[in-house]
Amino acid sequence: MKRTKQERLRLGALFAMVCAFFVVAILRLGHFQILLHPQYSKIVEDQSRREVSIPARRGLIYDRNGTIVADNVTVSSLYAYPVNNEQLRDASSYLERLLGLEQGSARKKFGLATGRFRWIKRRIDDKLARTVEADNPGGLYLRKETQRVYPYGLVGKQVLGFTDIDHHGLAGVELSYDSVLAGKKGLADIRRDGLRNIFRVKEAALVKPQPGRSLVLTIDWQLQAVVQRELEQGIDKYHAKSGMAVFMDCNNGDILAIAHFDPKEKNKDKPVKLRAVTNQFEPGSVFKPFTAAAFLEAGVVNPADSIYCEEGKWKIGRRTLHDDKKYGWLTFGQVIELSSNIGVAKCAIELGGDELYKTACRFGMGKKLGVGLPGEIKGSVFRPTQWSDYTIAALAMGHSVAVTALQMAAGFTAIANGGKLLLPRLILGGVSENRFVPNNSSDNVIAQVMSETTAGTLRTLLEGVVERGTAEAVRSPVVTIAGKTGTAEIPNLKQGGIIKNKFVASFAGFFPREKPLVAGIVIFHEPEPIHYGGWTAGPVFRRIAERYLILRPDLFPVDSRLLVEHSRRAENTVKVPDFIGRDLTTAAATAAEHGLRLRTNASEGNVVWQFPAADRLVFADDEVMAAVVEVGKSDLQMADLTGLSIRQASAFLKFAGITYKIMGNGRVTKQSIRHGQEITDKTLCRLQCRPQ
Repeated sequence: MKRTKQERLRLGALFAMVCAFFVVAILRLGHFQILLHPQYSKIVEDQSRREVSIPARRGLIYDRNGTIVADNVTVSSLYAYPVNNEQLRDASSYLERLLGLEQGSARKKFGLATGRFRWIKRRIDDKLARTVEADNPGGLYLRKETQRVYPYGLVGKQVLGFTDIDHHGLAGVELSYDSVLAGKKGLADIRRDGLRNIFRVKEAALVKPQPGRSLVLTIDWQLQAVVQRELEQGIDKYHAKSGMAVFMDCNNGDILAIAHFDPKEKNKDKPVKLRAVTNQFEPGSVFKPFTAAAFLEAGVVNPADSIYCEEGKWKIGRRTLHDDKKYGWLTFGQVIELSSNIGVAKCAIELGGDELYKTACRFGMGKKLGVGLPGEIKGSVFRPTQWSDYTIAALAMGHSVAVTALQMAAGFTAIANGGKLLLPRLILGGVSENRFVPNNSSDNVIAQVMSETTAGTLRTLLEGVVERGTAEAVRSPVVTIAGKTGTAEIPNLKQGGIIKNKFVASFAGFFPREKPLVAGIVIFHEPEPIHYGGWTAGPVFRRIAERYLILRPDLFPVDSRLLVEHSRRAENTVKVPDFIGRDLTTAAATAAEHGLRLRTNASEGNVVWQFPAADRLVFADDEVMAAVVEVGKSDLQMADLTGLSIRQASAFLKFAGITYKIMGNGRVTKQSIRHGQEITDKTLCRLQCRPQ
């Protein structure tokens, strides 16, 4: 059919329009794909991805012996991120069934909404996590997180502090060194398609998290446990309101143990302060060795000089000083041994208040020692504009001064080591790339506060306090101790004066006295009816020293290793044989010969590990833990840990390379991995503990 000219023109125009459309479309597509590609790629990327942070693994905390005292375990957390109404309905109904909630309540309870991230439950147990993983509900997801755990429960918790659910330090070392322990968070992304359906939830790292640095404390966790237990028992025995203690290494200022105990304190698992550095008290007579140092340095008196003590009553102006007993003539050595207020006051008046004040300041009183724990206070030393005989005497006797337990421990450390006031140290070093990096801080000697001769004389005087003076109850057949007692009336801060019949009892000293290694102080607030430091704090100090000797025989002379207990005789101690490498039959026979019991994880095989180590001193009939591997096999079987202490159980689990979590304190009552089950490097063991 022959088209007319008009039809040909219309068809030509239509063809040209179609060609022009495709040309424009191709050009526009090229414009999008080439010129505008970076801009639109960014829009697509922003619409299809969402960045989430990846928490960094928090650094571990070790004690001075390499024991992990703050650890991390991996757990699952449940969160919601529904992207449409269908997922929102599914997630809500699933949560109501899973958690036993009322129908229709989940959305409001958790604030669920499309396109919004909401935590449902952090750190859920393994059983619940497996259920959610198997059901795979729409809009609900699991995320692996780490949880901070403290394997030794309340032991050292006042030092360690704690973290919140997001691993931010809130108290103690966790707070003070949060920037070191926390590390740096990483970034991951969540992907979704054009319909906003999530198709990839795996947290592939865009920026890898940097794990926190681990720290090594100067604390000896064995001594820390002893101090806390003895404080608790002492408060119960002497009916005190609270107590605190500090022990330091005489040679370098390392804090070996520091604690307080208050039966009425709430939330012991989340302590907000450590009273040994945050609370001050009026020391009383336990302060007199520092006063004596001032006398000896100035040459005011010698130990053999005689002082008349006025038969126990001496008037100074309108005030009257009293001694507990009616003393006449005493040598200065006896004045310190018997803690005569009058004898000390007479020497102090001859010396003058300014020299006493300067000596107190030299010993670190009225200054922060910079231990690195939050809330440390400096205390105070009263300096009047004009000294009277009574104000001089008051300072000499340990009144008109407020101190912390840490300051007193540091002062007695100076007496023990020859006159060097040391900077108390809490951090021994860090761990970098699995290597220990010691804390190479500047010289830890704050000042030489007295001559070595004066320090030696003071040590002799403090030896007499224990042998013949107010601290006779501190004498021990096991370890030689020197120190000073204190019994101070509590000042009334509201109305002035003192609170009648309310006392702070203390004993500060060091051991062994021939070559001091450890110095410290024990303090009880308001013990009754016995309120003397020599009969309350002193025996607790002695008990701590005795127990530490048997725990650390490597630190002390051989003749000081035996611990005399009330219910067990020292001659019943035996050295642990070396069982490693022996077959179980031989090992069991050797244990029986030494009067020991052997607990093993298998019924046959060779011993590859033991606790305690060979040659350690234990009591007859004690139990030795041994790991046994069957001949020809490399796999280790789980031991029966029930009845063991946390220290014994954790020693085995660490040797086995098992991740573990301890709930409660005391001795193991339940374990999640049954006895005899083979152990892998992915095994997680949960221990339930209860006090005996």
